[in-house]
Amino acid sequence: MRVFRFVLMLVVAASWVRVQGQQAVPATEPAKTQSNGAETKPADNGPAVDAGKVTGSTFESDYFKFTYELPKGWKALDDAARVASNQALMNGDRDRSAEMTAPLPKKTSTRPPTVKKGPGPASSRASLPARYSLMAASSNGLESLASPVLPRINIWAHQRVSALDNPTDHAQFLASGKRTQVLMPVHEVTLDGNKFVRVDVITPTGEYVSEFVSVIREYLVGFDFRAQSERELAEMTETMKTLKFR
Repeated sequence: MRVFRFVLMLVVAASWVRVQGQQAVPATEPAKTQSNGAETKPADNGPAVDAGKVTGSTFESDYFKFTYELPKGWKALDDAARVASNQALMNGDRDRSAEMTAPLPKKTSTRPPTVKKGPGPASSRASLPARYSLMAASSNGLESLASPVLPRINIWAHQRVSALDNPTDHAQFLASGKRTQVLMPVHEVTLDGNKFVRVDVITPTGEYVSEFVSVIREYLVGFDFRAQSERELAEMTETMKTLKFR
């Protein structure tokens, strides 16, 4: 199980980087639907997983029921563009999942066919977990989720693969990257009564990154901060104190 989860995390991470380089988004947690068969609309006809809005400097997530205050003067990516990017990412993941589960071509044989006694390998393979950007913002605004501008913030949700898929593993995966420098090791923090796992690093490309990850409903929800300096990163992460759940 540990090996399977690690391989799945690598697949998700690689896919995430590829989409960032193209058009739109890490983050993954499910609404009450199953894996990639789920659209952004939960089965109970409640708000979509990625439903949210920014009013003034306040971001509100309808599905996860929290508010967060952006740094003063920051501008969020247009919601229509963000939701469209999420849908494009989901469609790409669905196509990759279909490729992963496609049965291998049959070999020609003179032997009589055998009767299958259960689901084959294709039906037993897991689909890629659903991933969403809930909000993305920068001090000067963003043209797309793929915009490499600094500083920027992305709030994301990743569908959990299982109960064993936890915030600590996600944070440790980020900290264990090759040539990644750890500024603040993985540790737990409590924000408005909810437990988060935090880690701060400098990436191989020189970005200062801080991630706060928690389990909310059926998802891992993360706050991803990216800056040009440690001081700038510290100022950005102070805004986590404005996080309020309802």
